[in-house]
Amino acid sequence: MNEQNSSAEQLNQSLLDAELVIEYLEQHPNFFEQHPQVLANMNVRHQQAGSVSLVERQQRILREQIVALQEEITALMSNAHRNESIFRGYSALYVELLKCESLEQVLASLEKTFHEQLGLPGLSLKFFDSTMALPEQFTFTSDTHKQLLSKRFQEKPIYMGRLSKEEQQLLFGNEPIESVALVLLGQQQELGMLAFGSKDAAHFDPDMDYLLITQLQALLSVILPRLLQE
Repeated sequence: MNEQNSSAEQLNQSLLDAELVIEYLEQHPNFFEQHPQVLANMNVRHQQAGSVSLVERQQRILREQIVALQEEITALMSNAHRNESIFRGYSALYVELLKCESLEQVLASLEKTFHEQLGLPGLSLKFFDSTMALPEQFTFTSDTHKQLLSKRFQEKPIYMGRLSKEEQQLLFGNEPIESVALVLLGQQQELGMLAFGSKDAAHFDPDMDYLLITQLQALLSVILPRLLQE
């Protein structure tokens, strides 16, 4: 008898809960549109044709989720391939730089990597002071030196972001550069500056990871002093 009473109470409670759910949904007809994650997890049989059913709504939500996931996976794969290409480019550059016997060879190796492999049109390698006479393309006037250092290197020896038109002209001439990476060279950042830039304003950003650039900075800071003394 007690078991029958318990079963009856459970049935009544279930019916009451169902009625509360029905009443709530009737009062909130847009519930499933506002909470699609609930609809996606429901199990509803499609029993009759007519206006858009819950099953059709579920299917549409699932299709949208699949498309979004596919787009996300495609973006991740594209980014992975791009990162791999950049890593390979830098790795090959390190080997080439170790073979260089002149500043001209260093510049040629940098141009091959940044221009040809990475598609960055802007490149500048200039020195602040040197005991040997340097071609004009490698020289840095004191005014330019002070201007760039005072504005761009107050905290770190690497700057990534945008430049003023005047600064851009000093480094890249008439090349239309929208974002740059500036790298101070030398053990105390006293040697010179490497600059490379992109036509894409979002290519170089202050929040980017610059591990590869830091490694390039360290390698050039070892190689260049020897070449400047020869």
